[in-house]
Amino acid sequence: MTPAERARKILTGTGLCLLFVFAVGLGSDRYSTSPEIGWIFPFMGILLIGLGVRKGSIGHQFPDESDDEMTRRVQDDVEQTEREKNVGQAWASLEHHVLKSEIDESE
Repeated sequence: MTPAERARKILTGTGLCLLFVFAVGLGSDRYSTSPEIGWIFPFMGILLIGLGVRKGSIGHQFPDESDDEMTRRVQDDVEQTEREKNVGQAWASLEHHVLKSEIDESE
C-alpha cells in the first residue's frame, strides 16, 4: 500500500467518524446546530471524505509509489550520482595529466 493510499484511507475514515459523531449527537439531542460551531463536524467530515475520495490531489502531497518502487528509484538516483561523480573525476585526472605534460614540455 502506498503512502497516498494510506492518506486517502485516513482522510476518509476521519471524515466518516466526524459524520458519525454528528449523527449520533443530533439523534440524541446533544448536538447544537447553532451557526457558530454546530456545523463544523459535518462540514469537516464532508470535506475530509471529499479529499479522501479524490485520486489526483493526494498524489501531490504523498508519494504514490510502493516501497519497492521507491527503493529502486532512490538506488537509481544514487547510482546516477556516482556515475556523474566518476566522470567528473576522470575529466579532472585527464586535465591534470595534460597540464603536467604541457609543463614538462615547456621546461
